[in-house]
Amino acid sequence: MVVETGAYPKNLNRQIHGLRGFAALAVFVFHIYGMASVWGFWPAAFDPLDDIFIVGRHGVEIFFIVSGYLITGSLIRHRSVRKFLIDRAIRIYPVFMTIQLLVFGLGPVFRYRWFDGITALAWCKAFISNGLFLPGLFDLPLAQLNAWSLSYEAAFYLVSAAVFTGGKIAGRWFVAIVLAGLLVYIVMAYPKAIFFPVGAAVYFITRLSPVRLPHWIGFLSLPAFIATLALLTMAEFRPWLVFVAPVPALIFFWAAVEGQGLLSSMLRTPFLLYMGTISYSFYLWSPVVTYPMKLFVQHYLHGRLNGSGIVALFAVTGFAASVAVAQASFIILEGRVGRALRGS
Repeated sequence: MVVETGAYPKNLNRQIHGLRGFAALAVFVFHIYGMASVWGFWPAAFDPLDDIFIVGRHGVEIFFIVSGYLITGSLIRHRSVRKFLIDRAIRIYPVFMTIQLLVFGLGPVFRYRWFDGITALAWCKAFISNGLFLPGLFDLPLAQLNAWSLSYEAAFYLVSAAVFTGGKIAGRWFVAIVLAGLLVYIVMAYPKAIFFPVGAAVYFITRLSPVRLPHWIGFLSLPAFIATLALLTMAEFRPWLVFVAPVPALIFFWAAVEGQGLLSSMLRTPFLLYMGTISYSFYLWSPVVTYPMKLFVQHYLHGRLNGSGIVALFAVTGFAASVAVAQASFIILEGRVGRALRGS
């Protein structure tokens, strides 16, 4: 594994960090496209590029791969399920709950989506279910549009914790058999969850085994990365392809973890590293920040500027505003509040 020094911690894998930045950026690009399309200011001249923008939604699966790797390592390092789960809660809730309070507080006032005319009882039920990350896994109202993926993340934390505990009590082989059956059920019910095991597998291969990626496979990292995104995009019409995508995903992520190939060099660029630093806050805040901007564009600019000008303005100002809010969120909520909750 490549470890570099400088402004980042010595134990930080910069390729993984940059990959998180890419994933957050990809999802943002997709949302810009989605908002512009739904609200009618996506120019017809850009239609041939639709497939490129649609690929961005699969940045979420990239996040799942990264989580599979990092969460496996975190659980092993903590050596305690209790400490692990507390650490995860402190990592997730300061940003998430701040946005939740904002959305649930202002949603009924501005009649945002399903908050329009909501009863007090329904409001309470939705607040609790969203706070427990249930809507992404169950058919329940979702308040934060991007938070469905946190439902998958939270479920992965609990499953990982259960496997870790079971391994201590019943032994590795028994847990391996149970886990295999559990994975089959989970993946069939929630196909996107198949990408968590990809990251976990790379962790065990690179950190806990003597196996090393053949150098020549590193040259396949970028093609494998592109193939993964392409397969995921095609899987929207041919669902079975989601079970093929983990093959190139394993190749590109393994190569990235070990720092091999052109993809690794691209992921270590300063811009992607910075986006990786604020990726969690950026991912959650960007839909909230761009929503009022979308309303402004729709009501005041639509028809006054050409379509490409509106989209460019919306994308640039939305990105700048989202980065600014994410930076503040990273410093205050992830940093200061997180440290206070940890008592450090």
